[in-house]
Amino acid sequence: MVFAHYMNSVPPLNSNYTNDINLAKSAGIDAFAVNYGADGNNFYKFSNDLDIMFKTAEKMNYKLFLCFDLTHVSDTEQIVNLTNFYATSPAQAKDASGNIFLSTFQVAPPSWSWNDVIKQIKIPVAFLPGTLSQSAQHTESTVPGYGPFTWVHPANDPTSEADIDTEYSDTQSSSGLPWMAGVASWFFKRMDTQDNWLHAQDSYIWIDRWMHLLKVKPAYIEILTWNDFGESHYIGPADSTPQSTLMDPTTQAYYGNLDHSGFLKMAALFIKSFKAGRDHVVIAPGDEDVFMFHRLHPVAQKGTNSIYPDNAWDLPANYSYIEDNVYIVSFLSSPATIYLSSGGAPWQMNAPTGVSKGTVKWTLGNQTLTASRPINGKTLHKQGPPIVASMARYQGNVVAI
Repeated sequence: MVFAHYMNSVPPLNSNYTNDINLAKSAGIDAFAVNYGADGNNFYKFSNDLDIMFKTAEKMNYKLFLCFDLTHVSDTEQIVNLTNFYATSPAQAKDASGNIFLSTFQVAPPSWSWNDVIKQIKIPVAFLPGTLSQSAQHTESTVPGYGPFTWVHPANDPTSEADIDTEYSDTQSSSGLPWMAGVASWFFKRMDTQDNWLHAQDSYIWIDRWMHLLKVKPAYIEILTWNDFGESHYIGPADSTPQSTLMDPTTQAYYGNLDHSGFLKMAALFIKSFKAGRDHVVIAPGDEDVFMFHRLHPVAQKGTNSIYPDNAWDLPANYSYIEDNVYIVSFLSSPATIYLSSGGAPWQMNAPTGVSKGTVKWTLGNQTLTASRPINGKTLHKQGPPIVASMARYQGNVVAI
């Protein structure tokens, strides 16, 4: 099964979840893991939106489960009551044995005993607590539950991250406890001078991690996230707030409303192979596509307009790991040559059958993607926003089309 992490604190316009659920269904995402808790802890609003979401999911025959954000939720009675309230909902996601899924996001273990909390849930629980531990054996011995939910580690290089996943896979095989692996498309956050970072693995964590997870076969995969705009790793629709409002100097909406639809379409293709039990991606002719993703200006170039306070801050942590590249990803049923005009500079890749990734050192200007043959029966021509030398406000987010 494949899930997507959904921020309960960021509801869609008018709390209408229909479009999000339809898009997730179409991509093969089995359920939303609903993150409960956020800055401000407006639990009255959170609970109202959660109820609307469950009622919508019930009508649409879709599944949800709760994921408590323990950086904001510290009341175990609230955890028990909410879990029990939705446990019997037709929309409550369950494992093959009928246990209800329950998860957490946490940076450190809580002060309470999870075993004591789980005993108060009226239906058997498949508990998948979040962990940032890099040791599968340590996690198995210290984190109670049905199995661990591992997040991506911001400071690791891709090889070290893959080694951690392999250890969790081996532990899953030896212990019999399921493992849920998180996979994210991109990370960029610039909330304040301390919470200001890119991810050292940003150039690799989407394609490369999906490919590795197909090989090591976690029991479940959770996509991080559907709609966390503040960390720029959404795969659902971009923030619908007008760009002029997002870029108001008084807001923290530094991420813009950049298109990530390419990440969702790529996820759908990986999900097909994961659910089929394959260790590599197999593409049918009707599923062919080619994508590109890139940032909009050089990573070391600060914003130029002093009206934005964040332009005076240091560059994001880990920025030196990020390369000024356009990333090309092809999903093909037969070989083709893929072309990119990067600011007028030509580049090409002889892409084989299956999935392949090309890396292009960008030239400023328009980025135009084409191919030597029709892709999925259509002429390929994609062009996103141009890459420029600088922007009024620093932008570490990407466009993915």
